[in-house]
Amino acid sequence: MPSNRRFFAVLPLACALLLANAPAFASRDGEGPEDVNRGAAAPVPAAQTQLPSAPPAEGKAQSGKGPAPDSLQPAPIDPNAPDKPPGPWDFSLYGYLRAGYDQTFADERYDFIGRNNGFVLDAARLGAQGRNRTYGVTFRISIEGASDVLTAPNTPLGSLSVRLRDAFGRWDPGSFFGVQVGQFKAPFQEEELRGTQSLLFASRAVGVEGVAPGRGFQLPGIQLDRQLGVMISPIKPIGGDVAVSYYMMVMNGNGSNQLLDDNGKVGLVARTELDILTYARIGAAVFRNERTVGAPPNLYNEDDLGLTGDVSVNVAGLEAFGAVTRVRTVFPTVGTDARVQLAFHGQAGYRFELEHVQITPAYRYAYFHPWQGGGGGGFDGFKLQYHTFGVRVAHPKLPVTAWLNYTLTGEEAGRKLTNDRIEILGQVTF
Repeated sequence: MPSNRRFFAVLPLACALLLANAPAFASRDGEGPEDVNRGAAAPVPAAQTQLPSAPPAEGKAQSGKGPAPDSLQPAPIDPNAPDKPPGPWDFSLYGYLRAGYDQTFADERYDFIGRNNGFVLDAARLGAQGRNRTYGVTFRISIEGASDVLTAPNTPLGSLSVRLRDAFGRWDPGSFFGVQVGQFKAPFQEEELRGTQSLLFASRAVGVEGVAPGRGFQLPGIQLDRQLGVMISPIKPIGGDVAVSYYMMVMNGNGSNQLLDDNGKVGLVARTELDILTYARIGAAVFRNERTVGAPPNLYNEDDLGLTGDVSVNVAGLEAFGAVTRVRTVFPTVGTDARVQLAFHGQAGYRFELEHVQITPAYRYAYFHPWQGGGGGGFDGFKLQYHTFGVRVAHPKLPVTAWLNYTLTGEEAGRKLTNDRIEILGQVTF
């Protein structure tokens, strides 16, 4: 196949470039700071000195209790300043930059697939966070400077814009219970909650992020992303070698950066996780959301019920993860058949600890059927099966990570494309 020949011609050169510059591609242990909260930041009690994570992420599997949280230290003392006691608040800035090169092989039949390859700015995040040492109150505010704004479906035309991401406050009166209010990630899918820096691949599975413009027939994945609402959760897992976490959220359900709720009805999300020693985590979640779509006066009600389960294992350099998600949508306004979406994926990688560098070759199989049921039948052609091969290069201490991925795409007859994809991406975290 022509796309495979091009891949094998490019891959050795790309690997050589990455390995030759290995010290420049590094990562600190833990997830990206934008998702330390796992969509639900768990701030620290007054006696602690760091801002911990709430829902656990992939990086947490390495220690069993999560990645080292971002330090939230007070500002350096000015030796020329008059002597006075420190204030009750600690503040810090954080952020990261993700950029690289993206190539999708062109399909000669369509002018919107693989014809806009080039350098990409995947993310440019900047945030501020603070903690009150006396009352156990924390806050976080972040903006994204590389938010994509598209002009129409199945077109590469668009631009980057600045948009609000996290904006929430949290109060933890004790270790087992805390309240968080604002805009943050809903605690549903583990893959979606995981921080970018702890990802095994440059991008998430197709069932989560869908198909972006220029990479195939555009298709949204199964995502709740950030929502406006209130959540209760513990500051850290409850227990010792075997520990339990819970997250319960009431949300608007119409996404982030929305002025008002779509219909005045709240959505519900609940997630629980079981940590076993330092090696494994088992998670499950459910959500229910009654949505209203369309523009007045043509409004339509849609009711979603989603279920997901996941297992992650991290033992002696082996990183393995699997998840399955199912969403059923009913349409009471028009009375059509219920739609069922099904997505699952499994991935594994092994981390080689070399001098000054960590190299993790990995493989992922991802399945996504946006019309597993409903729609009157005849939608099996929308099914996708992706095989991704990659390597992650990192340093055990420096805050830089790089990924090299090749994805073999698989569409069904009638929608088959020539659109295999190469991703070269780097992330710098501060």
